[in-house]
Amino acid sequence: MIHLPLYIASKYFRSKRRGYLSFVSSVAFIGIALGVALLILVSSVMNGFEKELRDRVLQSIPHASITGNISLEEIPRLRDELMDNPKVLGSSPFIETQGLISSHSSLKGVYLYGIYPKYEEEVSIIKQRVIAGSLDNLNNKGFGLLIGDILAAQLDVGVNDFVNLIVPDTSSGLVGTFPRTKRFKVEGIFNIGSTEIDQSHVYLHINNAAKLLRMKNSVHGVRVKYSDLFESKKEISMDIKRINLKMKSSYSYRDWTYSYGTLFKAIKMEKFLVSLLLSSIILVAIFNVVAMLLMTINEKQSQIAIMMTVGGTKNLVQTIFLFYGAFIGLAGTLIGLVLGLCLSIFLSPIVEFLEYAMNTSFLEVYFIDYFPIDIRLNWILSICIISITFTLLASYFPAKIASTIEPSEVLRHE
Repeated sequence: MIHLPLYIASKYFRSKRRGYLSFVSSVAFIGIALGVALLILVSSVMNGFEKELRDRVLQSIPHASITGNISLEEIPRLRDELMDNPKVLGSSPFIETQGLISSHSSLKGVYLYGIYPKYEEEVSIIKQRVIAGSLDNLNNKGFGLLIGDILAAQLDVGVNDFVNLIVPDTSSGLVGTFPRTKRFKVEGIFNIGSTEIDQSHVYLHINNAAKLLRMKNSVHGVRVKYSDLFESKKEISMDIKRINLKMKSSYSYRDWTYSYGTLFKAIKMEKFLVSLLLSSIILVAIFNVVAMLLMTINEKQSQIAIMMTVGGTKNLVQTIFLFYGAFIGLAGTLIGLVLGLCLSIFLSPIVEFLEYAMNTSFLEVYFIDYFPIDIRLNWILSICIISITFTLLASYFPAKIASTIEPSEVLRHE
């Protein structure tokens, strides 16, 4: 049995029109498809940036750090106190400073991190990101370094090559202050995927860092990793109070938001604002749907009047145009869904082609140098459901008007 409102609505939807009404219907249909496609693409890219920042960059830096002049004798007890919190996954002592690294061909400014390789695995993914050599080669028997692949390319060095580290010497002699220089061997090269880290972070054994900075029996702090990155600020504040009370110390702390919190918030804000702006495309398209339905109703007045004369009810007419609007929303959304998924999947080669054609790089100053994609099913479903729902709601007003047509008034002029 044919469902009459659905059948008539499908005939209206498949009918070929000419003139202004055809133009308005095309704009409405294309607008919905374009809006849905752009929302899927942009949300996938912004989700990708958020995921890369969280999984790559924020997993290679400490969730939080306890800072202060911590003696080597206090480290075992401090680590034990931290492990009393079940949300702590690991901790690692560190020494950090800034310096210069030079090779036969270049000189670069870098951040130096003195670490214990066996403890660093507890708080960082750096070992999993080593692409040449090994983190385990960093030991106190020799002077070795772990550097990023971008820095290695800039210095034109590889594994087993030698570089010089230059750090400031705070102690002054009779002739003034001189920097301290030490020759190191490149024991490994890593790739985090973050331009900032891969070109500026250098890791060495904590004992070598202490010798280089003339630190006898102390470290700058202890890095801490928690089970939930976003709870680390609250957890470290509670842990530091407990530790200072038990150890009668005055350590301070900092968390990941000090260095990357603003960037993470900016990405989330950009995602919201861009999605809001692109949603206006769908809203404009929905207004066009309303205009198209009103013009269709005006064009089909005589047919509607005849239908009502032969027994068609107001509810029947209203249902026809609700289905008509639903067809437009559903078809536009499905086409937008396919287009958005295709653009998201093939965005990388498209961007690479555009960068090659324009001889430029779109992400030179960002924390990663490529467009990451994270297609999330819940986002896509939300976009599609909202698009169809809004189109259906917008169709209610024209459908209501169609059901109020008086057959006698319309047919009197026929």
